[in-house]
Amino acid sequence: MPLLKNRKIILLFGCLVIFFPGAFVFGFPGVMASQWQALFSVNKEQIGKIMFFILAGTGCSMYIAGKLQEKIKGSYIIFTGSLVCSLAMLFAGMAENITDIYVWAFIEGFFTGFVYLPCLTIFQKIFPENRGLITGIINLTFGGAAAVMSPIFTYLLVSKGYVFTSNFCALISVLTGTLVALLIKVPENINHQEKKQISPLPFKSIILLPSFWRLWGVWALAGAAGISLIVLASSFGGHLGYGVTQYVYILTCFNVLNGIGRIVCGRLADIYSKQKILMTVFFMASIAYALMPWLKNLYLISFLACFIGLGFGVMFTVSAPLVTEVFGLENFGKIFGMVFTAYGFFAGLLGPWLSGVILDITDLNFKIVFSMFAMFYLVSVFLVSGVQKKSQ
Repeated sequence: MPLLKNRKIILLFGCLVIFFPGAFVFGFPGVMASQWQALFSVNKEQIGKIMFFILAGTGCSMYIAGKLQEKIKGSYIIFTGSLVCSLAMLFAGMAENITDIYVWAFIEGFFTGFVYLPCLTIFQKIFPENRGLITGIINLTFGGAAAVMSPIFTYLLVSKGYVFTSNFCALISVLTGTLVALLIKVPENINHQEKKQISPLPFKSIILLPSFWRLWGVWALAGAAGISLIVLASSFGGHLGYGVTQYVYILTCFNVLNGIGRIVCGRLADIYSKQKILMTVFFMASIAYALMPWLKNLYLISFLACFIGLGFGVMFTVSAPLVTEVFGLENFGKIFGMVFTAYGFFAGLLGPWLSGVILDITDLNFKIVFSMFAMFYLVSVFLVSGVQKKSQ
């Protein structure tokens, strides 16, 4: 059918498929946290581990998904990932203890990688002239799904109960996401025009490339600094004497620029140097973190949070086409998957965990923590500046 060969229609299918895994990993745990805490009689620390298992699962799967793309059609991988993500929600509804939720979190995170990475690869092939913009759209859909679905999750939880909510989410995800997964593929006319410019690299060659390790370091450091504000916004606001209805502005401003920045900087990445875009937003985020602990005005702090949100969102959006530009589309899947392990396994430890330890032993000294994150972003500026093609 001509309709199914339309690039924009295929992009719509991709957004539908990526939407629900994004809602499940970013929105569902936040809404259900208090429910799980009461249901399983656990503390906040145990609830906080859920996100670690989600990120660990994604970190484990991204490289695997990238390697599978070399042998299996991307649409099949996306279909498998979407189906398991949906069915895992049924398991969440049957959970009897917090360990079951940890298992759900790891499975959800793992198979989310099977949807996310092939989607990025396929749409970079379909839209070679707008890779940055398209990556921004996919990332905005993936990350923004929680904002759309969280109120719906809340309504269903209150009105229908926990089990119904989980089962309904599984059903709607299959009907609107999984069923169109097999339609996400590169049209034949574009596939025939594709020219391989860089040979596939084996694992041993990849880990010897300085640019790979520079990007890996960026995702560990900038990823840690970015994700930490999500966790620390409430405690920092409370430390300054603001209530929940006030310090929520910090997180709101962070998320607004996190979303808008993905689209705007994604488009700019199709025109200007991707390295310079990343260096610019990381430098601004560094200055924001350096200034933030010295201020008490909520509006100024919220304004600075915009730059940190911008740096966090742009890292996701611009890094993907940068990997393609430097290493070639043939190597995108496995290299981006390996780079993502820095975020999946180390960003959580270097960011939320380490900052929590420092705040505990320094009696909530945010100057030390935020200065550390400012340094993380400055080091990321230096690392990005050296990312270049091997031939250069």
